[in-house]
Amino acid sequence: MKENNLTFLGNDDGFGDKNNSAYLEINNELYLIDCGFTVFNEIKNKFDFNKYKNINVIITHLHNDHAGSLSQLILYLWFIYKKKTNVITSCVHMKEYLEITGTPSVAYEIQNNIDNLKFIKTEHTDYLDAYGFILNIEDKKILYTGDTRVLTPFLPYLDNLDELYIDVSKFGGAHLKIDDILDDLKQIKIKRIKIIPMHMDDKDYIEKLVKSL
Repeated sequence: MKENNLTFLGNDDGFGDKNNSAYLEINNELYLIDCGFTVFNEIKNKFDFNKYKNINVIITHLHNDHAGSLSQLILYLWFIYKKKTNVITSCVHMKEYLEITGTPSVAYEIQNNIDNLKFIKTEHTDYLDAYGFILNIEDKKILYTGDTRVLTPFLPYLDNLDELYIDVSKFGGAHLKIDDILDDLKQIKIKRIKIIPMHMDDKDYIEKLVKSL
């Protein structure tokens, strides 16, 4: 049985070797969450893209470790596989971002929402917009914070939640400092919600704390 609904390609912080990115396959569709600068090389030979009816890339924000190889992936799918990429995002500058990185508009379609996903605006840095989201997969409800320095925007979505994928840091700053939210995480754990840490700057430290909840 699969441990979590999402499979990570990497869960390092922005300066790690493998950018934070995850995926799931459902109903002959591929959903990729974020596409940082290390992600294209991770997935180029991992998937048989021919088998998917749709390839959907969910982008939470436009930092390079979350969107740095998005254009490369779109170009690859368009020219090698003759497939258009669905870019699912609320980022206000997405169209501009793809244009200045030389991505032809025929190769992608930007969607602000899909039936089973709801974006949640959060605070990450002062100079770009960032989002998490709620995703309903069959009978499972997943909350994915994306990069965030605050937990508050996500608290109204905890009811009947199965999994919480949460950005946590040992040092804080533009990310949730795990020591500061331990009491919140304990209350979330009481609700029998599975907590999956991500975007970690010190995995040993963070995973030890999460296991102790």
